[in-house]
Amino acid sequence: MENIVIDSTNLENALESLKKSVQKLNENSDKTIQDIIEDSCVKRFEYTLETSWKLMKRILKKIYGKNEQELTINNIFRFMKGYGFITNWENWKNYYAGRNDTSHEYNLEKSRELLKIIPDFITDTEFFINKLKKDI
Repeated sequence: MENIVIDSTNLENALESLKKSVQKLNENSDKTIQDIIEDSCVKRFEYTLETSWKLMKRILKKIYGKNEQELTINNIFRFMKGYGFITNWENWKNYYAGRNDTSHEYNLEKSRELLKIIPDFITDTEFFINKLKKDI
């Protein structure tokens, strides 16, 4: 088996960066600055989600012996729910769909919608990190 490292440091750093952007967005009342910070929140959401699911995939391969064919994006989330690392796989499916909507085509309305789910994403990602640190 290939040497797979299970380390949440990159995810923790990405999440912290996202949380800082959200905090700055909430603190700022200047519309122009808010627009810029919203873009930052969307981008930071995208790479935090990307880091999350890639870490989940490594866990499933190394700890649970899953193979590449089993690890479609929805299966990754289903398996992680089944093993107790996340609380709701459909939330993660929706986060991933939101990421696809914003990363493949810039659309202001879709970005605004994505901003609404970021607080739940932060909570769910914190749960994942805490569970990971406790169990692995």
